Amino acid sequence: MFMDKEKLLELSDKVSAIALKASQSIMDIYTRKEISLEKKEDGSPLTEADLISHKILVEGLDSLDLNFSILSEEGKSNHKLEDETFWLIDPLDGTKEFLDKNGDFTVNIALIEKGSPLMGIVSAPAKGELFKGILGVGAYKANNSGQTEIKTKALNKELITITVSRSHQTEKDKQVLSSISKNFNEIEIIEAGSSLKLCRVAEGLADIYCRMGPTYQWDIAAGQAVAEAAGGALKTLDGNDFFYTFDSEKKNPEFYCVGDSSFAWKTLFS
Repeated sequence: MFMDKEKLLELSDKVSAIALKASQSIMDIYTRKEISLEKKEDGSPLTEADLISHKILVEGLDSLDLNFSILSEEGKSNHKLEDETFWLIDPLDGTKEFLDKNGDFTVNIALIEKGSPLMGIVSAPAKGELFKGILGVGAYKANNSGQTEIKTKALNKELITITVSRSHQTEKDKQVLSSISKNFNEIEIIEAGSSLKLCRVAEGLADIYCRMGPTYQWDIAAGQAVAEAAGGALKTLDGNDFFYTFDSEKKNPEFYCVGDSSFAWKTLFS
């Protein structure tokens, strides 16, 4: 670990402030009656909010004078091949939710060290929620009532609560959902968008989130940091750890995020 816990906590506060500044810029656009929309080369939506948030995050992180490279959904910054520590950000995760105005979008900032998320900040502007997780320190949720520590919950084998994508469920997602439900007497479903699904596991509202469709590294790194700092785990379907790299083309393998890692989750996917 490149800095001690006290310095990481101090850094997390500074990064949270940057995330909140970007969040405010997003909300300024979100409240408009009409939102301008473009299409990226891959067909995914791009709004003014994505670009403004990206600019604020990059400028804010650079102002910390840590000289870490930045990999964003909207571009790279200061790339050095020898870097083992870098920022991995999604300026607006859940652009579809943003356009649908259902509130389930986030700003994601993760600090990656040697392939793993060391710290993660997830801001949900429309919900007034901010989550942060620091490896070896803990996970926290802040809102208008203040900041509280959050922890994942132990699994109740009679009832499982699963959080699923509000907008991007694939047929394989549905098949896995059916397979998991057969191992429990009752099942409860929570729909959510963006990295909020990972945060719902982190705060003990859900037992598991699994994703069988395509995602990119910046979609989940910050949420993984929050979930793991709260006591959870994020694994590939074969039970392996994730490894993040400074590569804007790298997609995530299929994965699951759970609150109670003592259960043999891997057997549900084999």
